[in-house]
Amino acid sequence: MNMNRLLCWWKVVLVLYKKELKLLLSKSPFYLATVLLTVGGAAQFFLGGLFFEQGLGTTDLNFFFSAIPFLSILAIPALTMGQWEAGGFLFDESLPLSESQLVVGKWLGAFTCSCLMLVPGIGVPITVSFFGSLDLAQFWAGYFGMGLFMAAGCGLGVLLCSVSPGVVSAYLLSGVTLAIFNSIHLLPRFFSLSLWLRQLCQNLSFAWHFDSAGKGIIDSRDMVFYLVVTVALLKIAAGILKARRRGCL
Repeated sequence: MNMNRLLCWWKVVLVLYKKELKLLLSKSPFYLATVLLTVGGAAQFFLGGLFFEQGLGTTDLNFFFSAIPFLSILAIPALTMGQWEAGGFLFDESLPLSESQLVVGKWLGAFTCSCLMLVPGIGVPITVSFFGSLDLAQFWAGYFGMGLFMAAGCGLGVLLCSVSPGVVSAYLLSGVTLAIFNSIHLLPRFFSLSLWLRQLCQNLSFAWHFDSAGKGIIDSRDMVFYLVVTVALLKIAAGILKARRRGCL
């Protein structure tokens, strides 16, 4: 793909992206999910971390960041659950878009909204800076890691919603699957597994790969994991869409 074709490809994607973004920002699930992430993360930090308890409280932002992957189980599907519903999908199919352009445009819309949902949570580290010492390295690493997590989570949501027949079923399927991939690293706590199975569970876990970023450490292996998973999920979604267009699904 030469430069001119690439620019044309992205121009078409941006048309769909703007449509998706406008649509998502006009619906209540985006705002409900934003409240969930903000209030849930703040509650985990201030209450779970005993922030206001003299002599017991902590300014460790990991109490805040560690809550986000699990709150996202409810938040991310709220962004992707209606992207492939019948009316909108038929309209999108009528546009001169390839399968990959459709998938990328919808993913970009959901990913942008997921990042916007994280913005109000900045109030937590701002509060920490007033009452204690804020670790800026942990702040930047945590938010960078959350962005990568959201990218993969939205990729999973776009993929699963492309195969689900309805809005409610798409939400439930995405939520349950994301919960599994967030919690799979916890299986060795409850079951006796071999070493390679324990490592496999860790390597497949979205939340486990976020753990280092939440503690202020950017690990290139985690970055590669999220990027590879995101691209793979979008490619699979494009393949499913192509099969749907051909009547194979």
